Amino acid sequence: MDYGLSSPLRTLPSFLSTISMVVDDQSAIIKSLIHAERKSPPKYAPTRDLFFRVLKGDLSFSQALKQARLLPDHVQRRCALEVLEASKDFLRDTPKGVVTEFPPLQIQIPNQLALDVSPVWLQHRDPKKLLVLHFWRRPLADRQRSAAAIILRKALLQQQPFFSGCELDFVSVSVPTNSSSRKFRLYDWKGLKPLDERDLVRFWQPFLEAWSKYQSREPRRFRRRGERDLFDRSH
Repeated sequence: MDYGLSSPLRTLPSFLSTISMVVDDQSAIIKSLIHAERKSPPKYAPTRDLFFRVLKGDLSFSQALKQARLLPDHVQRRCALEVLEASKDFLRDTPKGVVTEFPPLQIQIPNQLALDVSPVWLQHRDPKKLLVLHFWRRPLADRQRSAAAIILRKALLQQQPFFSGCELDFVSVSVPTNSSSRKFRLYDWKGLKPLDERDLVRFWQPFLEAWSKYQSREPRRFRRRGERDLFDRSH
């Protein structure tokens, strides 16, 4: 059996990954951080590619579905088909055009660690619109989405103020509680209900305390990730 030695994270995970870890239970946060030490395979990369090709007009929705069915990896194929089917109306109704990845954004959280606020995309329409995608099976809680909104807005105001007035499409295609299938949800700034500064400080508090405890842990042995873990339903 193949084992490795864990290496504690020294930088924060990705934007929405970090946000998804912030809950009231510190032990759950530490467990999520330990899980993030082992990088997961990019199972949503083909999904994003097909999603964007439809948005750009390079593929019709039916062509994207056909290509999704031909993906050789069964996990990537399942993810792509689930997300595309749930997003059918959005992909068909949204005006087609250029979509580009937004320049990197970054903010510091209260313990001075840098959080990369990416990936974010820009839809070159009239008017331009920002786009954030959340395809993980586990949905973000309302408070987590609200935190993500104020963090994105702060990063825009600090580093790309010209785009801070742009509207936002925050796309979530996850499996809600008590459901067995993915549901498409589309939020704008108003729907996300960004936290205020005081609530954002309170939002981060359990994560900061958990991060300190996590960093004090000794390295541990773990069994290397195998293919079965690709079905991990936390993402």
